Amino acid sequence: MGQSSVSRCIHRVTDAIYRSMFPAKVRFPMTQIERQAAKEIFASSSSPFVGGTIGAIDCTHVSIMSPKTHEEAYVNHHGYHSINVQMICDPYLKILAVNAKYPEARHDSFIWSSSTVRRVMQRSFESGNHNMFFIGDSGYPLEPCLMTPLPSQPQRSPKFRYNEALCKARSPVERLFGVLKGTWRCLSQQRTLLYDAGFTGRIVNACSVLHNIRLGDQIYELEFLENRTNTVNFNHEAPSSTAKRVQDRLIANYFT
Repeated sequence: MGQSSVSRCIHRVTDAIYRSMFPAKVRFPMTQIERQAAKEIFASSSSPFVGGTIGAIDCTHVSIMSPKTHEEAYVNHHGYHSINVQMICDPYLKILAVNAKYPEARHDSFIWSSSTVRRVMQRSFESGNHNMFFIGDSGYPLEPCLMTPLPSQPQRSPKFRYNEALCKARSPVERLFGVLKGTWRCLSQQRTLLYDAGFTGRIVNACSVLHNIRLGDQIYELEFLENRTNTVNFNHEAPSSTAKRVQDRLIANYFT
């Protein structure tokens, strides 16, 4: 089979998976029952953090060919071209949300600030749900719905124990990237995708669907969260007093 025929097949299969399966297989918990189920899954894992955690968040590079336009925006700190893909997963590596549309030049915190998931979590907090959040690394801002580590804490202090528990609990998202790229080798750096950034994002989405299918049937009955592009204001340098109060409450209740 010729290369052009293979490429047409890849496009058709990828688009078919995205259109017909992505909404059903990569879904974020939207109802109160679904979110409670997500909390219980995290709480019953081998590395629980605190009650209220529903997902671990992080970004990873997916290598692409050099784009014809805005090429500089896709060069990462390792020197190759890539898109920066944000994923959220549960403790058992089930993917709950994917955002695969940004170039490497967009920092993890920017992708988070622009995400639909963040707006959903903010609205939930403003509606009175103050015990639901993601856990992320220091590349993300501290927000009421996103807990991050505290820098340079003395050993055996409550804040040090908080950091240890958070870092251990967010390890599933790092394992997810290893499993995803090890299974779907087209996503690894050694197998640069010879497509533009837009179609590469659809390939990532299709691989996410196949990954969740491979893990088994979805644990929750969840609604599909459509992808939007509106940006929300945020300040990475100055976490809000509300977010700090949430973090302080968790430390006092669970680590003191």
